[in-house]
Amino acid sequence: MKTTPFNLVIFDCDGVLVESEPLATQVLVQILAERGIKVNYEEFLREFSGAVIYKRLEAISQKLNWTPPSNFISIFDERLSVLTEKELKPVPGIQALLESLSVPACVASNGSRDEIILRLKIAGLTEYFGKAIFSGLEMPHPKPAPDVFLAAAEAFKAAPDRCIVIEDTVLGVTAAVRAGMRVYGHAAFTTSESLKAAGAIPFDNMTELKLLLSDVSFENIDSRHIVR
Repeated sequence: MKTTPFNLVIFDCDGVLVESEPLATQVLVQILAERGIKVNYEEFLREFSGAVIYKRLEAISQKLNWTPPSNFISIFDERLSVLTEKELKPVPGIQALLESLSVPACVASNGSRDEIILRLKIAGLTEYFGKAIFSGLEMPHPKPAPDVFLAAAEAFKAAPDRCIVIEDTVLGVTAAVRAGMRVYGHAAFTTSESLKAAGAIPFDNMTELKLLLSDVSFENIDSRHIVR
């Protein structure tokens, strides 16, 4: 049975549109190793997926009782930028999913606007979103606060309960739930159980999500006020 029509699909960027989380974790682990701090890559990937770098660094500092150098984030950003240019790829199946949508789509990420734009460009996804990009760093509070999702809904004149969010972390799912939106959770680096417990409908890949969304009722809205 069809549900109440949905008007907007909001995508997180890292881990949903592009495979950037492994690259960020790789750089972080390498920089720490150079400073004599050995950490487990897989554990860090699961623990910090979706978090902005300064939040990751705060957690690491407290966990290890370690004070990072003042230039740590600038070093991280520079190295990640180089690695991103070389190795970033779109999440498998994401283009087919985007092309199947009959309603507007946008990006809402905790990354900076410049980071989001660059990653979409490298992955060949710019055409699907234009300038419909929302950064949590431009909001009063980033995820897990709902601010960035609510800003996206407002820009498209879509009620929160008629928005669908695609996320891949508990942090992002929590933000979407707080925004009053339906959320689907990509179980790539976060377990299905964790995503479901946070309030998401879990899925394993974009082909599965495409099938899930094919049973959802969509109703297009006038999005001409969004500059493309």
